Amino acid sequence: MARFLCVAALVVGTCGAGAFPALAEPWTRAYINSLPDSAFAAVETTPDGKTVRHLPHHTRSGRVDLPHVRNALSRLPQVHWTNPDAAAEARAHLNAHLEESQSGHRASND
Repeated sequence: MARFLCVAALVVGTCGAGAFPALAEPWTRAYINSLPDSAFAAVETTPDGKTVRHLPHHTRSGRVDLPHVRNALSRLPQVHWTNPDAAAEARAHLNAHLEESQSGHRASND
């Protein structure tokens, strides 16, 4: 029962000492522009050589921001991909972050 309550609390961001906001704090365009390419789930190059970065979810320091991971997953269908295979790679990358966070959370509550 306690594990169920904790999982339910994760939805609203209130579970234990490792709680996190349920919704992503908005990042300004200036902040997103200042992020390195490694902060994004996918970085594509268009046929004309322009770099297009999709789905930011790491902070400037490199920390994974879980609310932004969830937001990125929800926005995957809205992205205009240059290479459709990049969508699957981005989804796998983002899901790996969620799995890591859940395994770490379970380990701290077992």
